[in-house]
Amino acid sequence: MTTKTLAVELPEDLYRKFVETVTEKRGRWRGQESFTEALESAVAAALMLFLQGLDGEHELPEFHDYACEKYPEIDEDLITMPDYHD
Repeated sequence: MTTKTLAVELPEDLYRKFVETVTEKRGRWRGQESFTEALESAVAAALMLFLQGLDGEHELPEFHDYACEKYPEIDEDLITMPDYHD
């Protein structure tokens, strides 16, 4: 799989909250991976969720499948998605 770099400007408070949330050791997102790996996987997951929420065709894995592949040690019952289509 090839990768691309995406540089975006974010408000500082959003950036800080995101980084703190996904890089906290043994936190809700970061397991054994490095600080950088945790950031990259969280951004990929966020982008997938964003794109899945748009109308139209896409060829992205479902978030549940992505999470199961990324974190096989997590019980599948813990991986849930909020229903934004109410």
